Amino acid sequence: MVRKINGFGKLQGFDVEAYRRRLRIMREIISGDNQTDFAKRLDVDFKRWSNYERGYPIPREVAFILREKFPGMSIEWIWFGSMDSLSASYRDKILLAEKLDIERERDLADMEKIQRKLTASAEKRAEALHPKREKRKKALHPSKRSDRGD
Repeated sequence: MVRKINGFGKLQGFDVEAYRRRLRIMREIISGDNQTDFAKRLDVDFKRWSNYERGYPIPREVAFILREKFPGMSIEWIWFGSMDSLSASYRDKILLAEKLDIERERDLADMEKIQRKLTASAEKRAEALHPKREKRKKALHPSKRSDRGD
């Protein structure tokens, strides 16, 4: 049974989001995108592994399984982001994956900005094409101030 430890994310200097990201990166490096396949490789239930990636702490037994099945992977990196104990191979793969993550986040942010601009532009065009629609909206949904008769 997996249980979330109260205050786990509030430990001084411990970044749960970074921990979650490192677990995902490790899984992607080792097994691709599939949580189910990775959990099977560890002989761990899928739901259990999914809980870890959502921020539940990895118990000692799973940490030992990771060390045994993936020599060169470092528990210190998983927990704290320390790359000192990683093998050169894992270090290189992790650095590349982190770089790709940063690029993906930047691309998503750019796409969200574009989407907001397009939405605002479409709303302006719709308003310009249908000015009566806006008047009708205001008439059907008057502000609270006018409802009180102020």
